[in-house]
Amino acid sequence: MFRKVMVVNDDEISLFVSSKMIGKTGFAGEVITAVNGVKALQIFDHFLLNSKGPNDVPELVFLDLHMPVMDGWEFMELFAEKYAYIFPSVRFVILTSSIDPDDMFKLKRFSAVIELIQNPLSFEVLNKLKEKFSKIDFRFPPIGQLSGRQGQMIA
Repeated sequence: MFRKVMVVNDDEISLFVSSKMIGKTGFAGEVITAVNGVKALQIFDHFLLNSKGPNDVPELVFLDLHMPVMDGWEFMELFAEKYAYIFPSVRFVILTSSIDPDDMFKLKRFSAVIELIQNPLSFEVLNKLKEKFSKIDFRFPPIGQLSGRQGQMIA
């Protein structure tokens, strides 16, 4: 379905399991991982300097909100400021164990966020995401077709 995805999560076991599930479900051909927001930004810096085109950059990033070093919100702020205009096709699925209503409100500030899902990632959630997004061209997502922006959470 996706050519390349990135998983950003400080829990190394969740990171490993998520990577394996993404591969087994055929959700993506390649999985890149980062243990925090700083490492993920370093990966995007690498893409910025060494990318041969849009196929080098992940189409989708699974981003944990609550991480040490740099949390998901801080990462999103910096990505929006420095990278969003360079990599406009990158979309985000936020992973959270929080049910904080403020998280839903904050999501609306980032147009690249397409979904909020309950952590940890599961086969069921990946299959729901595959079904939901199989008809969307992520290079140019139509406004309104990304229903995750309305505050739904896939559990």
